[in-house]
Amino acid sequence: MGKRGLSLLEVLLALGLVAVLLALSLPLLSPNRLALEQAAQTLAAQVTRARLEAIRQNAFVGLHVFTEGPGGYAVFRDANGNRRYDPGEEIQAVRFGQGEWARVRLDPSKSRLGNLPLLFDPRGVPYGLATATLALTSGQATRRVVISQQGRARVE
Repeated sequence: MGKRGLSLLEVLLALGLVAVLLALSLPLLSPNRLALEQAAQTLAAQVTRARLEAIRQNAFVGLHVFTEGPGGYAVFRDANGNRRYDPGEEIQAVRFGQGEWARVRLDPSKSRLGNLPLLFDPRGVPYGLATATLALTSGQATRRVVISQQGRARVE
């Protein structure tokens, strides 16, 4: 009866393979990339929120994108009817470069922010199309949020 087991060469080969796979996947799991993904998903969710708020409140509701500094956005209800964002109309405002999104910024050079603010009428129909590109401050990764003609947002 012979003993069966792994040779030293087989163990070293398996450990080497695990090390290579871990080294390749580690950047994808970095906190910076996770923050970028979370920021993009949240922006897409806020576009949906603006559309649903317009329908629910039977009013013009929009999403204004701030391009100064690291950027940000505000979901707002157009209370005065000028079809633009005015300070004080915010339902919710988010600024990048702060808190858990300290390393995330809006990249205006890669964004097609067309007719801003992105405004939804009381039926939830958007005025204008937009693409917002979020990036890490180091420039190592980007995520795009694309808004369709129907007002739906998706992350690419």
